[in-house]
Amino acid sequence: MLSSPIIDLAIGLTFVFGVTAAVASLVTELISRLTGLRGAYLLIGLRELVDGGDSATNLTNVGQAYADMRNLVLHGPAPAADPAPAADPAPAPAASSVTAALLGGPILGSQGVAGQLSSRKLTLGKTTKTGQLPGMTNDPAAGRKWSQLRSLPSYIPASSFADAVVDLIVPDTHGQTGMNVIEQGIGNLPDPMPFKASLQALVTNANGDVGRFRASVEKWYDNHMDRVSGWYKRRVAKITLTFGALIVVLLNLNAITIGRTLYTESAVSAAISTVAAKASCPGEKSQDCLNTLEGQISAAAAAGLPVGWGTVRDCTEPKAYCGWWEQRGLWSRHGGSGWQLAVVLAGFLIMIFSVLPGAQFWFGLLSKLNALRSTGPKPAAGQLF
Repeated sequence: MLSSPIIDLAIGLTFVFGVTAAVASLVTELISRLTGLRGAYLLIGLRELVDGGDSATNLTNVGQAYADMRNLVLHGPAPAADPAPAADPAPAPAASSVTAALLGGPILGSQGVAGQLSSRKLTLGKTTKTGQLPGMTNDPAAGRKWSQLRSLPSYIPASSFADAVVDLIVPDTHGQTGMNVIEQGIGNLPDPMPFKASLQALVTNANGDVGRFRASVEKWYDNHMDRVSGWYKRRVAKITLTFGALIVVLLNLNAITIGRTLYTESAVSAAISTVAAKASCPGEKSQDCLNTLEGQISAAAAAGLPVGWGTVRDCTEPKAYCGWWEQRGLWSRHGGSGWQLAVVLAGFLIMIFSVLPGAQFWFGLLSKLNALRSTGPKPAAGQLF
């Protein structure tokens, strides 16, 4: 077995980085679920794709929006008419939100959603910046906004989106759907409409092939959702950094202090290497992973890893006088406290930014380091064991 202080130091620090990143990721995922962040970003991504972000989107009655859009496809926009007498009822307004119409259809209306989308009394405001979550309001009688967002679908497959588009733009037919029927339905949509312009371009590229048209719609959707995924990841990274900073400060996880302890105290380094050899985050359930990580952190602290805000060793010596700042290691009782504080802040920053690569990266690196440590040097020529 290859034993080296440098390898043991790398294993120890990688283990600490991995556990910290895992805890921060679990907290972020919990916040994302509580606030319905995934569903919200899927919703704005769908709205950006088919409607653009220049207008508000009302999801109060998506079923009616679907019926209105189907009526447009079947009959086309109503022609301009002479003003009706005052006694006559005003005509029903045409559907303006393709997003609401798609979500109100029979295909996307049941994509992993608890209950009916018609009960989601949400209104998305205008998008002021690309990738920014727009303001959302809801009917107070419908309950809390977060509960409304949590009930939205967090994932829609590209094939389901293509099915919903074809269902929306193709009139009721009893025969096979051909490109001429699809073109007719698209032509009946009102102008100007981003959805109509995009579909007309996809029809041109399909060259009369319905299968190619459906594949183009799926690719169109996937390419845009890749951008939406980038927006979501950037938002989540900010949340992870925020909660990573809280975890680091609350647990006093200082990369420089931990690294110094691992390098100078072989007993602690060996104990941490033993704990790190079994480190993992098994299963898909957050609670199982959290319980495992809690045990790993406790084992590391018991092994002597400097975790927590206990009194530093320098202040436990006989006749050592230390104030609160010196006891926490933020100041030095021997002078040079400004430099000591700078080192502490640097160690905190290293720990905070270590959460960004994610736990999977650190645990993968940890397994490679453990494999390197267990291989040992190459046997000499002629030596079998």
